[in-house]
Amino acid sequence: MRASVGGRDELAMRVQQALALQTKKEAEHVLDAVIGSLEATLLNNLGVDGFTLKLGSFGKFSVRHKPGIPRKIPFTGETILTKNRRTVRFVSLGSLRQCERVN
Repeated sequence: MRASVGGRDELAMRVQQALALQTKKEAEHVLDAVIGSLEATLLNNLGVDGFTLKLGSFGKFSVRHKPGIPRKIPFTGETILTKNRRTVRFVSLGSLRQCERVN
């Protein structure tokens, strides 16, 4: 899970300023720890349908299990059942959500 290069640099700079860290490298270590922890928490709970990881007024990640669905193969006319899937969805909250709405 890697952020875009420009976005990741800006985020590291903001973490460095907020925590008054000496170097950008220290801020990147903090950022890697936070992102790694989020990723590990989600991976550990992929088996739990409906698991939600809420981050204050930022947003929430939710895990959903979706059953396989029947699909028809056009060439043969055969109907097969697709595999079950798990999805992780992010929903923004708070001021981020308000900024998303454009009239």
